[in-house]
Amino acid sequence: MRGAPTLLEVYNSLSGRKEEFWPLEDRVVRMYVCGITPYDVGHLGHARVFVFFDTVRRYFEFNAYRVRHVQNITDVDDDMVRVSQRLGLTIAELTERNQQLYLQEMDALNVQRPDLFPKASEHIDGMIALVQALLRSGHAYGVDGYVFFDTATTPRFGALAGHDREGLRHVRNDSMPQEPEELKRDALDFLLWQPSEQAGAAFDSPWGRGRPGWHIECSAMVHAALGDRIDIHGGGSDLRYPHHDSEIVQSECATGAAPYVSLWMHIGTELLEGVKMSKSLGNLVKVSELLVRGHTPDGIRLYLLGTPYREQQDFSPAALSQWEQRAATLARAAAAAGGPPDRLRVQPLRNEFTAAMDDGFDTPRAIAALLRIADGVERQRLAGETAVPALLELAGVLGLRLGREG
Repeated sequence: MRGAPTLLEVYNSLSGRKEEFWPLEDRVVRMYVCGITPYDVGHLGHARVFVFFDTVRRYFEFNAYRVRHVQNITDVDDDMVRVSQRLGLTIAELTERNQQLYLQEMDALNVQRPDLFPKASEHIDGMIALVQALLRSGHAYGVDGYVFFDTATTPRFGALAGHDREGLRHVRNDSMPQEPEELKRDALDFLLWQPSEQAGAAFDSPWGRGRPGWHIECSAMVHAALGDRIDIHGGGSDLRYPHHDSEIVQSECATGAAPYVSLWMHIGTELLEGVKMSKSLGNLVKVSELLVRGHTPDGIRLYLLGTPYREQQDFSPAALSQWEQRAATLARAAAAAGGPPDRLRVQPLRNEFTAAMDDGFDTPRAIAALLRIADGVERQRLAGETAVPALLELAGVLGLRLGREG
């Protein structure tokens, strides 16, 4: 039985339109966010994803929802194998080193830690069980120790990408893993299991020693942590296809529960001089470097939330500096005395903030409402005793500290 609807309307990447949000369980939100692959340090594009979903969580909690927030760690994949070998580290050592750097950056940005950080390597049995279910139901096939999902068995494949089967054949992006195409029945089929002998990435299975394909990892971790169906699944826009499209069909075909996800949310790409920030390209802006240069966590969060979350954002030092000035304005107002009692003149601005967040998490409009409150406080048009607490409370929804720690 579904929970009661919220006032919230959110753009669903699957349907291509805004939809009223209905949780599966009353006052509970099950949210899974695709996390890091810790073969290298992260960058501002990753931070944009995690800051945004931290804000989503904070807004639900502001409205008295319990958020079950899960974010995975992909510690078994091609890049983890390649980089660990090059550096002479075990996969576990590489994972621990870069995960700790990630946590330090997210802590600095006041990103709340998820309830769970499941690692792919800890859920191999669950992945094997899902693959076995897909084989039994005829949705998968094995070849020479490999197992592939047979995309011809489900008409839904490609729904997130918005293409039919012929259209999918022309999709190319840098998130597509390398797979043995010559073993597949169809080029659209995707890998569920592959042979492997690499230490830290080789596990016993009914098909021999090996490791999972990328997509099945998230399905198994979602299933273990949150169940067969969840409310929100999010990540970067580059994950829509093939990763999330593959997740949908393999999860629904393995469990029989549909829809796998009620609401899909994808964050726009962070660019640097018009090119997608990418660890593989090395064109990165790192949170740690911005902090060393004197930028503040509030300034960085405002910068990341100041563009509608589905839009691309091209990194601009000038724009970041402007957001730093706005962060300073908010912090000044939070410490100001304000004006005399005004019979809650701040309330319409509170309403503007919540209306913006209810309208698809429109953080730029929500920030504008905060700045109007700050302006009213500094000009003594709003009472300090009512407007300053409102400013602090609403800024907290966006993860801003405004000069206060903790």
